[in-house]
This record gives sequence, structure tokens and C-alpha cells, in this order.
Amino acid sequence: MALMRIVDTGKVFKHPVRCFRCDEAFYFTLRKIAEVQNLACPLCGSNINLADEAYGLVVAKVKEMIGLIDQSSGRLQATNNALR
Repeated sequence: MALMRIVDTGKVFKHPVRCFRCDEAFYFTLRKIAEVQNLACPLCGSNINLADEAYGLVVAKVKEMIGLIDQSSGRLQATNNALR
């Protein structure tokens, strides 16, 4: 019987976050956006404060996606365990 490997898509899938200092958008993993308060801009090095209300919609959307990923992952893992 083949063992199914579960990949945390939240650590693979990315979402753009705009740096307002250099006015560029950069992709960060969903988990990183959902779990940290500050990101460093890869271009100019400035702090991207995700607690700022300007990022509220992005962070809320990403946290919702993470919730769905975690929910699906839990069901998949339970199915995988049942097949063993």
C-alpha cells in the first residue's frame, strides 16, 4: 500500500504583499503572512508591518485560506491514517 505524503500547502503557496516604500509587490508564503507581524522587503529592506490596517484585507484573506488548508489537511491525514 502506498504511503501518502502530506505537504503543507501553506508553506508552498504564496500571495503578493506590496511594499509601500518601493511600491513593489513580493510573494511570501501563506503561513509566513498569517503567522508573522513583520516582513522584510526583499528589494529595499524596509519593514512591512502586517499589523498596519493597509494590510488588513490581505492578512484576513490569507488567514481564511490557511484555515481551509488546515481543515482539509486534517481530513486528509485522518483518511491516510485509516488506510494504514
